[in-house]
Amino acid sequence: MGRIWVLEQQAQEIRVFDREGHYVRTIGRKGGGPGEFRRVIGFAWGADGNLWVVDPSNNRISVVDTAGRFVTTHRTIGSMVIAPWPGGMDSAGNFYTYAPGGGSSPLALVLVRYNAAMEPQDTIRLPRESTDESYFELRTDGGFIRAGVPYASRLQWRFRWPGYIWFGRTGEYRLYQRSLEGDTLRIVSREFEPLPVTDEDIDSAIARLEWFTKQGGRIDRSKFPRTKPAWEDLYTDDRGYLWVVPVLPKARSGFGITAFDIFDPEGRYLGRLELPFNLAPGPVIRGDFLYGEVWDELQVPYVVRARIERPL
Repeated sequence: MGRIWVLEQQAQEIRVFDREGHYVRTIGRKGGGPGEFRRVIGFAWGADGNLWVVDPSNNRISVVDTAGRFVTTHRTIGSMVIAPWPGGMDSAGNFYTYAPGGGSSPLALVLVRYNAAMEPQDTIRLPRESTDESYFELRTDGGFIRAGVPYASRLQWRFRWPGYIWFGRTGEYRLYQRSLEGDTLRIVSREFEPLPVTDEDIDSAIARLEWFTKQGGRIDRSKFPRTKPAWEDLYTDDRGYLWVVPVLPKARSGFGITAFDIFDPEGRYLGRLELPFNLAPGPVIRGDFLYGEVWDELQVPYVVRARIERPL
């Protein structure tokens, strides 16, 4: 159909546009009732042809059809929020999402595999953070709030059907592809020159953490590392290519992704793609197009569809 489905986080509604960018309809609204969303962090197309909407704050998956009609709800395990959502669906109709893994560390996660009826089938242990030192933490009566220490090395991972995980620690340019059974399939790496974290970098980072300090959180400057990581995030496309967001020596002004290092499905490095715009985290790469959020000069967000020109 060529439709573009966009989540509007503040309103907690999904807006549908045609291939030319014309508005078609709005699906859902903020709330806890059937067809309503509280904190959607992602969605995926199911084998049934419907859209499966991940809403951990409501502890459920809401299913809607292509006309925007509410179909059903499935309960899920746990209500942790990780955005962009790193789960997905495989070609057999199994649904994968994360849940708390138990144990002493709140960072321990498992990937839960559900069948098409959303019955839990098994759990896959995910790579773990080795330390809690890369977070600022605020304890509350209802639990805790954490903010990542900017520039600290941390674990990043992405699940991709038909069944493997890409992961690595951002402090080194070395990423691992692992099967769901725990076997290492391949390793990709690149040399990099660590960049220093300056006082100006720290001041700017603290300003971006205002959401945390306004709630009572405290920032410990001594936790900031002396050097920046090699990369920030990773994504995969529908052809099995790996898209890594590098930390650049001269970042463009403003927030967002400005470049990708691209590796083919066999792990070969193809080169760096420089973007003509600043792209928000969580892009979707499908076929010959990249979809994501950008901002205009007034900081108004909108969706861009950029054509990817691949070398012959």
